[in-house]
Amino acid sequence: MNTPKRYHPIQVTLHWLVVLLVIAAFVIGKSMSGQPNDAAKLTPLALHMAVGIITLLVIVYRFVMRLRLPKPEHVTAGNPFFDWVGKAVHYALYLLVFLMAVSGVSLSIQAGLAPIVFGGSGILPADFFDFTARMMHGFIAPALVLTVLLHVGAAFYHQFMLKDNLLSRMWYGK
Repeated sequence: MNTPKRYHPIQVTLHWLVVLLVIAAFVIGKSMSGQPNDAAKLTPLALHMAVGIITLLVIVYRFVMRLRLPKPEHVTAGNPFFDWVGKAVHYALYLLVFLMAVSGVSLSIQAGLAPIVFGGSGILPADFFDFTARMMHGFIAPALVLTVLLHVGAAFYHQFMLKDNLLSRMWYGK
């Protein structure tokens, strides 16, 4: 079997869907920080939770598809250490997105958010930081942002410095 030059269209779609979902969850989450835990927070919190659950489902499906679908060979930066870092960053992205979503689900369970946010039953906790999962959620977020920046920076380095057309691998076409 020939090794493809690009990722399968399902992988491409899932990649860009995860990008959009993570950006949406981050923007919604940041917009809520500092906002009081009152009725005005219920709608953005419901949206943030829904996006997080969808992200969890998509990232798990994407990882399964990554294992099942043919994929291009790993690229090289011309340095064994950087090549290892590149592979590690890819798995770290999967792990951090997964952990971010799981910590959000855990927070929802610890704080009893589902009936409050989606059922209109009860009031929001005074402080989400009273819950361990919120601390983890807050710790994972900047780690995820830094890992994403490293990933994007490396992709641009390949594309514009090494000129190896790396970005075409994660797009549609032949």
